[in-house]
Amino acid sequence: MATCYCYIDYDREIAIVAEIEEEGKKKIIGVGRLIADPEHETVEYAILVTDKYQNKEIGSYLTDYCLEISKKWGLKKVIAQTTSDNHRIISMFKKRDFKIEHDKETSTIYLEKNIG
Repeated sequence: MATCYCYIDYDREIAIVAEIEEEGKKKIIGVGRLIADPEHETVEYAILVTDKYQNKEIGSYLTDYCLEISKKWGLKKVIAQTTSDNHRIISMFKKRDFKIEHDKETSTIYLEKNIG
């Protein structure tokens, strides 16, 4: 399992970080991660922004940049998922025209956008 996180397949995976410098030290405050399927048609997108930097558009910037990368890679579809109570991320994906499906049994929201 640790190997997955330590070694990146650069043809299919990328992690984009948002960082700041505080008191002379760099800190990661957000990460957008793309993992494409082996056929290089669909990419799974995940995003994380630290609590202190929520509501500061960092998630939006990371998402837009990762969508650009997905298009440059020639991918056809971006998928993601979140919980139904994550209203900020759902709203962000809505603004980017993602299709949203709600699984009421698991309280999971599935997000999908055709880009190719």
